[in-house]
Amino acid sequence: MTSEAKNRTLALLLYLAVLLGIQHWCISSGLTPGEKSIWLYGGIASLLFGSRLLNPYFVAPADTAANGFVALLVILPVFPEVKPWTDDAIVVGVITSYAVIVALGSIAVIVVRRAQGTQQTRLVQAIDRAMKGLGRPNVIFGFLILSAVWLFHRDNAVEAITILVALIVITVIRPFEVVLDFFGWVGKLPKPIATENVIGTVAAHQSPGMVLIRQADANPVARGTPMVVSDQHGPPLLAVALNYVGRDEGNLLRAVTGKLPASIAARAQIPASVEAGTAYSVHLEPEEAEQIAAIKRIERLCGIVDSDTSIEYMEFEVVDESGLSEGCLVEARIGDERNVIYQVIDGVTREEVVQQKNKYGYARAKARKIGAWNEGNGKFIPVSWLPKMNAPVFLLEAQDQEFDPSTIGHFPDTPYGVRFDVTSAVTHNTAILGILGVGKSYLAIELVERMISEGVKVLCLDLTNQYQLMLADFLDEPFEEAKRQELMEAGKGGKAHQNRVLGGSKHEFKKAVIKQLRQFMSGDDDHFLRIVNPAQFRVTKQPSFMSKGESELMPLTASEITAVFSDAALFVCQELGMTENARLCLVYEEAHSLVPEWNSVAQEGDRLATSTSARAILQGRKFGLGCLLITQRTANVTKTILNQCNSIFAMRTFDDTGKDFLGNYIGSDYASVLPSLQSRQAVIFGKSSSCENPVLVRLNDAEKFRPAFRADHPPKVPTPYEPEEVIEDGEAAAETAAAADEGIAHSTDGQ
Repeated sequence: MTSEAKNRTLALLLYLAVLLGIQHWCISSGLTPGEKSIWLYGGIASLLFGSRLLNPYFVAPADTAANGFVALLVILPVFPEVKPWTDDAIVVGVITSYAVIVALGSIAVIVVRRAQGTQQTRLVQAIDRAMKGLGRPNVIFGFLILSAVWLFHRDNAVEAITILVALIVITVIRPFEVVLDFFGWVGKLPKPIATENVIGTVAAHQSPGMVLIRQADANPVARGTPMVVSDQHGPPLLAVALNYVGRDEGNLLRAVTGKLPASIAARAQIPASVEAGTAYSVHLEPEEAEQIAAIKRIERLCGIVDSDTSIEYMEFEVVDESGLSEGCLVEARIGDERNVIYQVIDGVTREEVVQQKNKYGYARAKARKIGAWNEGNGKFIPVSWLPKMNAPVFLLEAQDQEFDPSTIGHFPDTPYGVRFDVTSAVTHNTAILGILGVGKSYLAIELVERMISEGVKVLCLDLTNQYQLMLADFLDEPFEEAKRQELMEAGKGGKAHQNRVLGGSKHEFKKAVIKQLRQFMSGDDDHFLRIVNPAQFRVTKQPSFMSKGESELMPLTASEITAVFSDAALFVCQELGMTENARLCLVYEEAHSLVPEWNSVAQEGDRLATSTSARAILQGRKFGLGCLLITQRTANVTKTILNQCNSIFAMRTFDDTGKDFLGNYIGSDYASVLPSLQSRQAVIFGKSSSCENPVLVRLNDAEKFRPAFRADHPPKVPTPYEPEEVIEDGEAAAETAAAADEGIAHSTDGQ
């Protein structure tokens, strides 16, 4: 039962009690049934039950018919008491006729009325309307009561006046309903939000979503304090205290605003006497605070979106610098449901005028958009829009997560990792750039392990001999030594020749290299890693034509030895045919010495050798050949190869040439942070990265990566080497030599 129905029922009971009291104390017959109680038992009772319970708002034809019959039943006992052709008889006749007309007219409407939803005739509508008016409880029973007063109480003024007053009170004044409705209204009044103190008045609106409050007193308001702000141009606003930005007549408190939730709005009653634009502190229930992000995550609210924000970059004013640092992640809402993550890449100080020449100094951070994290596929999804001005910016919580060996690194202090695609890294080439001692070689070795785990064969050209030690689990040392001795034997000696291309030992050395690479790339060879040091071979070349039967022989430099391996790798991969998959990766460790820039070469031969290596990389992609280039001197590495490196790992670097070059890949903003990167940090960008934009990540630690990765991808250990004497028949030897000569003729560095 609704509260209104309860009020009507309670009022009915109160009226009955009062009317019974009137009958008992004011009417001479008391409560004894008789002619003087007709007004009570007939008229008043029917009036109350009709107008208070059955049809308080409107009456249907069936209700008016019932009212007419009830009136007839009440008036019938009066007939024996009335003499014919008297004034009393006329009154009885009139009220009886009235009741009969109402009853019969209502029945007629019920009988002739058409089905609901169809148009009624004008006559039926007229009769229906007349019966509803005449048959209303207040009307028909009011006439009945007046008739009873005339017939039986006109000789007693007290009784007549008492009954008439009761009639007026019940039908017109309705005091009990008024009182009950008032108390019901009071009971329904929303409980006002506790307004312990008026915080102040609104000094300015900084649309969208921000107000500047001039504080009424000097008591500090804590960040995150909820408020309700009255607004003369709309409904009250919910506000959350942010920070102080200056003072004029009082302290100026800035607060972010938003729509007042319905649960809070139902209790938020700002007194009408208070002028608009006033801010009150409020108390929120825990479940209400959970609905408001600015309160729920107030400890991580680090700023608000500032001007100059674009689709790619977010500028935000820092309001709390706790935990903020270069490379950290923050998030802001774009649209209604998307929390988009950004990476902080820069920060500056700013100053602006707030009120009446008061200046406000603050830090402004710049962040690059990463995307929205998709838990299903473990990567960031691009979001092609920007956050609203003054939207809150939250610092992501630092979380300790289990190490994930499938990622190449993770965003600092977050569970978000960056995955690495081996095929794209090889076929589209990869470069690792950074100064000495920042972890380039450890990263390269991790990438080599990932390549081998996916069946890609790797040839490392390493001047440091570091790979031989750190990748020993993938090598058969007796096999490596035997193959090394084969190459060294092929490089020994050498004689001058009329054809200078065939002069020296370079020709035989390259034939030996091609032979070994053919074996390495054959399907029945279970070796996946070869490591050679170009500086350990003593190979000669004939730089000029013979004169008087003699010509000088010169040793090949490391760059020229590298060119031999690069060109041979291209030749062997071309023999295998085109493919979309990665087959062989050439690792250029200390690339500034192996493939130097044209203006950094020590000898003219190095320039030609670098061109040969660059040609191999340029043409190798469609044959499954690519490179991994590692250097600490970006300026001294040939840009012909660097420009072909689609994936870049940019670590700490200081030289302007390197930063300018990397700025073309990762953007000037990320390039500017390179000098301040910590060890094992890198900016990653390219096809092999699971992120579409450049990102700054913390690379894996070797002591964590190896045990976790090798648990699922144990090292592919080759079959132990067993030396045996191999006798090659003349025809096979001729074919091998012819193929090797074809590979040498294909080269351009032997001019």
